[in-house]
Amino acid sequence: MIHLKKIIAFLLAAVLCIALAACGSSDDGDDERSTTDTTERAPKESTAELDDETSDTEDTDGAAADVGEYVGLWSYVGENLWLRIYDDSTWEFLDENSAVLADGTLWAEEDGVTLHFGENGDVLMLDRTVSGDLIDSANGGTLVPAEEIVSNEPCFARAGIGLNAETDDGYYLLKDGVCTYYGLGEDYSTADCYWEVAKQREDVHDGIRELQFDAVCYIPESSIPQGDYMAYTKSELYDYYTGMWLTASTAYGNTQRGENYYVHTVSVNGQSYMIEFAYSTDWQYGIGEWAMILTKSYVVYMPEDYNGLIFAAEAQSDNYKDSAKQAQLDSIAPEACITDIDLIDPYTSLYFAVCD
Repeated sequence: MIHLKKIIAFLLAAVLCIALAACGSSDDGDDERSTTDTTERAPKESTAELDDETSDTEDTDGAAADVGEYVGLWSYVGENLWLRIYDDSTWEFLDENSAVLADGTLWAEEDGVTLHFGENGDVLMLDRTVSGDLIDSANGGTLVPAEEIVSNEPCFARAGIGLNAETDDGYYLLKDGVCTYYGLGEDYSTADCYWEVAKQREDVHDGIRELQFDAVCYIPESSIPQGDYMAYTKSELYDYYTGMWLTASTAYGNTQRGENYYVHTVSVNGQSYMIEFAYSTDWQYGIGEWAMILTKSYVVYMPEDYNGLIFAAEAQSDNYKDSAKQAQLDSIAPEACITDIDLIDPYTSLYFAVCD
């Protein structure tokens, strides 16, 4: 489950924060830390001290390199920690708010850089790989080039969007989850419906996870007015970590998977994941206590180590104009972050983690 993996990741991050603490003296008393301590710390320096301050112009055993090869922003993979290298051979460790955690000077070589901490003369060596990344062997970290500082905290967690529904756990009420109207929005209104997500199959082969699940919407008789009305629901797939909408066009009536096939690439902490999915839609009418039942049957292919797929059943707008725009979001805001889509209130939806 995403909840469990978040907790494990958080504890690992807390341990790494301690491992990355800069060298220095500490009190003899007990150091108590709760799991809610998320203070960022710079990586620890080597204990080797230098006899003289080193710059990028003095002689060393390695072949000197132009510091310009390293100038720019580097991100520690999986951590809220960044290294910025300047063209005057100085550097800074930064947190997600761009606050400086440590700084100093550096010596550049063809196979990496050596950071000199200005406070005590300790050093930290970063080795360059063939692909151009930097390896922090002392702390077990990897740095990759970055365009900007973006928090590694998952988008849903950062925005306070909770996963409020469970797969294979029956149906959940969605307030204002269905809208009805006739003509061009005449007598537009919203009403409640219920959603459930049930897994049908999950297999892993050759590093690819194949997941099949049904998302079913139950619309009670009380939510559908008498007469010749159109009924409309809205549901989508999102990435938990980036908040990216895995954009799909609106499907009307009964459709086959071949009509609804999509591929998206999600980039999380420097790693890319290709998400391939298709779905069918099937409407049934007058089934027991339900006026309508919609079944969306998904098949999804994704890397085995990806676990961020979210199914969202979304509430309807309170007016026909916005509802009509929602049906065209694939051309208005493709692959947008859920928090950036003006026509969607992310705090009124049901969210199912389907990679549990």
